[in-house]
Amino acid sequence: MRQQAVSSTGIADLLARHDIWRGRQAGRSDPATSPYPTGWQALDEMLGGGWPREGLMELYSGHPLQSPSMRPLGRLGTGPLSDYLSWCQASLGFGVMDILLPLLGDLTRDRGVALVNPPARLCAERWQRGGVTLDSLLLVEPRSPRELGWAVEEILRSGIYPLVLAWLPPIGFALRRRLKLAAEHGGCCLLTPYPVTTDTPASPARQQLVIRRAEEQQLAVRSLKPFHPREIRLPSAAIPGVPGL
Repeated sequence: MRQQAVSSTGIADLLARHDIWRGRQAGRSDPATSPYPTGWQALDEMLGGGWPREGLMELYSGHPLQSPSMRPLGRLGTGPLSDYLSWCQASLGFGVMDILLPLLGDLTRDRGVALVNPPARLCAERWQRGGVTLDSLLLVEPRSPRELGWAVEEILRSGIYPLVLAWLPPIGFALRRRLKLAAEHGGCCLLTPYPVTTDTPASPARQQLVIRRAEEQQLAVRSLKPFHPREIRLPSAAIPGVPGL
């Protein structure tokens, strides 16, 4: 068998490409590229250090949908975005914002966070109690799925906001990959909440978490990707039975 040497320059060029997945990229110690702390040691350990600084991360929560799951969209149309309101609201669940508020508080103190298509009115008092600087939030309310996809992609590619939290309709692998590459291009993180369904669609997301309400004011969190064998429990300050933002 003929062997061919690979130059170090060629390897470096490959690793510099944004469309090549480098696993969890363990071992990076630069503060500018290290994960964001979550506020919980157990969750930091599950995530390999904390929230990723770039790429796509998916959060699944809420009560499992009783009706059949919507078919993933291969393209985004110009119809009313309100057709997907119930889908997006189902992703609110119990606990997503509990887990994200520490991150939102940290990022809005110095920079900012973009919220795209939130399916409910924000509870300003709750967010302020969680340390979020409201003036550092960008709120975008598109009118159609196409406007939504365009807005998310443009914000990601600009790199202005280190975190984009976007509620999307069910989209297919190709559209998820396009947004993932846009996030990597801008050096930022895209977090997309989805409702819990019977089948988790194929996704290029770097990480996928499932969050549910557990007993005694706790949240149960498990990692689908990368797979983690143990479910962890985190304290929650949310009001039981009251989902929302």
